[in-house]
Amino acid sequence: MVNFGKYLASGRKRDVGVVGKTLYKLDVSWPKYSEHFTGEVFGVAVNHLAGVVYVAQRGENIPKVLVFSTDGEFLHAWNTSTLEMPHGIFLANASSDPSVWITDVGNGPYGHTIKQYSPTGKLLQVLGTPGKAGSGLNPLQFDQPAEIFMHDSTREVYIVDGDGGMNNRLIKLSQDLQMVWTHGEKGEGLSQFYIPHSVAVDNFQRVWVADRGNKRIQVFNSVTGDWLGSWGSCFTDDAPYSV
Repeated sequence: MVNFGKYLASGRKRDVGVVGKTLYKLDVSWPKYSEHFTGEVFGVAVNHLAGVVYVAQRGENIPKVLVFSTDGEFLHAWNTSTLEMPHGIFLANASSDPSVWITDVGNGPYGHTIKQYSPTGKLLQVLGTPGKAGSGLNPLQFDQPAEIFMHDSTREVYIVDGDGGMNNRLIKLSQDLQMVWTHGEKGEGLSQFYIPHSVAVDNFQRVWVADRGNKRIQVFNSVTGDWLGSWGSCFTDDAPYSV
């Protein structure tokens, strides 16, 4: 992971740890009109092919998703009455599927779910039982699911479920959203988690999980689910929030 130049968002406000070569710099002029941000920003996803940026925000009586051009122009906001408290937002392979996935950690009638939306904000699909926290695998239930990742080529889905809820687990689903394998137990041992907060898969069949509460990154084989290793030497003060 060190060689990939990933950014690891830490727990401190505005504090970001950089691992590997720095590839980005801050553009203070983006977006052009910041007054469109009326809540707390919790996630961002970019469709480079369409030149569109989706921003998820939290708050009462505000649009939960704002859409900008990559140049910073505000385009529109979604009418997201079915979205309570967005946490993670993910866009898979935009060339084949421009839909947007959002994890909802709300406790109301639409929370504890992962939702798939069209680029214009139309609700397409819901994973989990809306409004009901749980640990079931058939049917699939969540309790404050933190993030979803969909592999570009295989379309397999990886979910970290447990942003402070009853679950502390990593779930892999097949392309047709059937269970493949899961690691799910609270603890400090190998393959255990305490607030698994973020997940990503690289091109070498490795699944990277930000194990926030344990202040470490855990790595798994994406095919078998086998534990490969962990890394936490640089998280003595702050916890990794994202991978």
